[in-house]
Amino acid sequence: MTSTPAPAKATRLARVDVARVVQLLERDFGHLRDGQWAYANHYLLDALDRGEHNRFVIWPSHDPIAVLYVGTTGTLVPAGDASAAPAFAETSEQTGWRILIGDLPIAQAILEQSTKAVFRRRMSARQQRFMIATGSPSDGNPPGFRMAVGSDLDRLTEFACQLHVEDRMGPPISRSGRVAVRSRMAESISSKSTWVVDRGGLAVAKIDVSLHSRTRGAQLAGVFVQPEWRNKGIATAAVSALTRELFAQGLPVVSLHVRSDNISALAAYNRAGFYDDRPWLLALR
Repeated sequence: MTSTPAPAKATRLARVDVARVVQLLERDFGHLRDGQWAYANHYLLDALDRGEHNRFVIWPSHDPIAVLYVGTTGTLVPAGDASAAPAFAETSEQTGWRILIGDLPIAQAILEQSTKAVFRRRMSARQQRFMIATGSPSDGNPPGFRMAVGSDLDRLTEFACQLHVEDRMGPPISRSGRVAVRSRMAESISSKSTWVVDRGGLAVAKIDVSLHSRTRGAQLAGVFVQPEWRNKGIATAAVSALTRELFAQGLPVVSLHVRSDNISALAAYNRAGFYDDRPWLLALR
């Protein structure tokens, strides 16, 4: 009687192997030629640039074909070949993860493996589109486009809570949960990572910069326009303006990801100079 050997476990990324993994991520695990690099992996590359190799696991250990980043806030970001899913799912279940986001094939495979666990929390998943801009838009800034300031905090907290529901991230945020949202928005304002469109002294739209690296580029997140100000081109103009600002700072690429069924947002980002790079998956539990 024979049995199929269990797949090798994922292993922690050692410091001595960081350079090799950086090269694999830059080349999208062999899918890109020299002189190109995979913009979709810039979040992971920035984490390695910042010395967070202890947050990564790889599979297999001797010749990696996939990596998994395990964030401190319960976020998992995989990249590479989907055959690593059984090993990564085992690691994932030990982390108590809340958000899984990354390339569709490997993220979907990890999710399918995770649902086989005997004890599991309810989860939901939706397909995203990973979009990038590699050149600066030419249009001028919209009226009222500016960096967020402390007096914007209450409105931006409310915008973030509304976006949470509209983007199907979960039920309305509780009063205690709003304290955490407010703290996060205050930190984003303090770090000059949130921009707004102002009308009559009040913010009517916001955009956050969730990644900012002169080497790896920027990622936009949290795009929200107050309902009564929608369908006026504000999102397109604001995303264009912030993208232009980031390129003016010398960043090589700007990215974002959006639900694949959010047709109006996809169109707005297309008009702002972004193009669809690949499908992603976002899973929540």
